[in-house]
Amino acid sequence: MKFYILRWFVVLLPMVMLSQEKETGPNAVYESFSIAYKAFDAKILEAIYTTDGVLLNLYDSSPPNSIVGNKKISAYFGAFFKKSAESGQKLELEFKITNRQKVGNTIYDNGYYRLISKISNEPNRYGYGKLSTVLVYQENRWKFKIDSNTNTTQEEFDNAQLADIPQPN
Repeated sequence: MKFYILRWFVVLLPMVMLSQEKETGPNAVYESFSIAYKAFDAKILEAIYTTDGVLLNLYDSSPPNSIVGNKKISAYFGAFFKKSAESGQKLELEFKITNRQKVGNTIYDNGYYRLISKISNEPNRYGYGKLSTVLVYQENRWKFKIDSNTNTTQEEFDNAQLADIPQPN
């Protein structure tokens, strides 16, 4: 009987650990971001930033913008989601991580994202961006400490070489 239980423990443990890694691994923050965009749910984003997290928007078409604190970041995205929902948009967000460095409980990621905006009876609109993030491990999960982004081209997004790591989405 002990052997039988031990055998199942050895078989099931890797599956449980893989499942936990999926839920709490560093890609989970990007997957949560995509879910938040699809659901227009800024509370999801509040949970994946540290309380003192920083969002740095560095887009060509607008002045640089720094937002400090997960509640303010959530409010910023909440306003964006409200406007998007009112205009009848559906949003899809996908990420490509091109470089990841882990130092202790900190991860430095670089990559790209594509935002697809869908409105019925209209062609899809696409936006592309670059990102550099700093993730820290807090409360048994990875969270954004710093999230900086700027715009880029479709060509740069399409040509981005993925890092040799599992990709979000």
